[in-house]
Amino acid sequence: MMREGDDEPLWDVLEEHLDEAEFLWESWEQSLVAPNYTLEEVAAGVESRLLAHLDGLVIGGEAAAERLLVPALESDESARVSAAAAALLLGPVDSALETLFAVLQDLPEQRPALVRAFACIDHPGLLARLRAGLADVDEALVAACAEALVFRHEPLGEALSVLLASDDPAVRSLGLRALPGEAEGSVRAIQAGLGDEEPQVVDAAIAAGLVLAPVPTWTRVRARAEEPGGGPALVLLALRDAAGDRAAVQAALGDASRRAAAIYALGHVGAPELVDACLEWLDDAECGPLIGEMMQVLTGIDLDDAGLTVTVEDEALEHTPEHDLPRPDPLPTMQWWLRQRPRFEDGVRYLHGKTRSRAEVIEALTSGPMRRRPALLLDLQLRAPRGVLLRLQTRALTARQLAELAELRRALAGG
Repeated sequence: MMREGDDEPLWDVLEEHLDEAEFLWESWEQSLVAPNYTLEEVAAGVESRLLAHLDGLVIGGEAAAERLLVPALESDESARVSAAAAALLLGPVDSALETLFAVLQDLPEQRPALVRAFACIDHPGLLARLRAGLADVDEALVAACAEALVFRHEPLGEALSVLLASDDPAVRSLGLRALPGEAEGSVRAIQAGLGDEEPQVVDAAIAAGLVLAPVPTWTRVRARAEEPGGGPALVLLALRDAAGDRAAVQAALGDASRRAAAIYALGHVGAPELVDACLEWLDDAECGPLIGEMMQVLTGIDLDDAGLTVTVEDEALEHTPEHDLPRPDPLPTMQWWLRQRPRFEDGVRYLHGKTRSRAEVIEALTSGPMRRRPALLLDLQLRAPRGVLLRLQTRALTARQLAELAELRRALAGG
């Protein structure tokens, strides 16, 4: 990005690269959980454009780092901080790590955005520096380094006990999330987490317990499903689909405050009789799109392509993945479902129009909607051979996800 015959960078071009990288970083984050993107579409679209603008900043060298990237680390916009940190990690500047870790230490409000960059972007000295941070006296700094390492499936060693003993619920939750990846998981820590007063700690203990201590964990899952914020537990019950699980999730349909979470959870079963059970809320602004999603996942139909949707004004102040779901047109959609219903047998689970199997779940995890992938991974983990831990970061760069998907297939093939 230099002017011909001059050493002065093209600052207007570099500033545009940074602005675009900020915008695309946020768009990329949204695409990773969106119902209208697949992994291939993320890779070829928003992620490709993001990486191109980061490359443009890297070409700017030390001058761009000093004038644009380092000041951007103090921005109030988290996407700008993450994008600037990513460009520094990718670039040739020798002092990049020193600069980034100085900001990590001195500006606590910037830590989440920096950690996100540390989690996603590789740098030759990054892992060693993160591991060194685990020995810091500042617990919050230890947690920041640990979070990036956990995302990368790296062990925490002695720092794990520090996290688990923390007075901060968020830090305890992080320690519990790290447990399945450690050489020796602590069942005692999971049992303590299952009895914690903080819901986020309980949820983290459940996630760890499903791998390391399933018997006491499932008892807590059933109770958690009936509590405020118990949507993830409803999904777990729906995925396990053991005796009584489906009835417990269906019971939540009668509670208006839990109905949407229950419909979302039941959508992971793929049973046609559950679509029937939810049809009465098809015209509900919150539940209707979730029922449409349930139909799409079960049958493989695209409601938009089939002309079964309506356009509505999105007046929400904060965009969520649910806002990208198509809104079914109630009467035509109901009529369409009644015509399709004889194709699907009660008591059978379906996925994209086919009988649900491990192979179909892996295929959906590879090429299905991004929003559904974390639950599909859970489904595979619940049915994986004992001792097999499936590792896939669904919020990582797509190249890493593809590599982890290949390893996941090998792990299941050998189980």
